[in-house]
Parts: sequence; structure tokens; C-alpha cells
Amino acid sequence: MKDLILKRIREPSTWAGLAALGVAFGINPDLITAAGQVVVGAGGIAAIVLSEKK
Repeated sequence: MKDLILKRIREPSTWAGLAALGVAFGINPDLITAAGQVVVGAGGIAAIVLSEKK
């Protein structure tokens, strides 16, 4: 399950879909951009900290 979620997070279409849903529900696009940057930053930190499987 974790692998599936991580694969989906890496796909640009996932981010486009989340942004579209956010705008459809009336969330400020600037807030969506900021949230995306936080998630990408967390993913970068995780990529540094977590070891790769062999």
C-alpha cells in the first residue's frame, strides 16, 4: 500500500487532480501551491533519510 501511494505521489497527474479538486471545493489556489511545496519538501527529506531496498 505504501509503495502504491508513493508511486502515485510522484505522478504529475496526481497533483493536477488534487489541485483541481481543491479549486472545485473553493480552496485558494495559492494555498494548494503552498501545500504542494510542503509535500515535495517532505518527500525530499524522506529521500535523503530513508535507505533504498536492494
